[in-house]
Amino acid sequence: MSEPSRSGLQERLNRAPDLVVFEKVSEEGKCSECGAELVRGDYLSMEKGQPLCLVCADLDHLVFLPAGDMALSRRARKHSLLSAVVVRFSRTRKRYERQGLLVAAEALDKAEDECAADAPERAAGRKLAAVRRVDEDREFVVAMTKEILGQYPACPADEAGRIAAHTARRGSGRV
Repeated sequence: MSEPSRSGLQERLNRAPDLVVFEKVSEEGKCSECGAELVRGDYLSMEKGQPLCLVCADLDHLVFLPAGDMALSRRARKHSLLSAVVVRFSRTRKRYERQGLLVAAEALDKAEDECAADAPERAAGRKLAAVRRVDEDREFVVAMTKEILGQYPACPADEAGRIAAHTARRGSGRV
């Protein structure tokens, strides 16, 4: 492992774990410190196995930033002195899924300003990436067509091309 990779890994290992806040999905529950009723949709923090409302956990000054905008989330987290990951338990998948972040309001405002300032550059980058993906997809279909014809020499070339195009469609879950 190279020295920069080793130092980056060491830095990540030495970093304190993220604070985790849970979105309540069950009906009953109370804060173990103040006794406030926690209803479905409220956020709670766990400390020593006991639920705490955000006020008792000293996280009530943070605002919720929903997941979805990676640049905004990354910048808001960078500018916020205190942040927490919000998760919710999915009963169907039987796991916790990330819903967003709790960050300081000032950090969110600063992150939104930064995102607005460089939005044209990021949009141009997304357009270039889309063009590059189209080229990669085209090359992938050609390579897959050759493989199909190599394994099934009796298959007509146009049929192999249609099979490859259908199979290689991005986001289809087939590849």
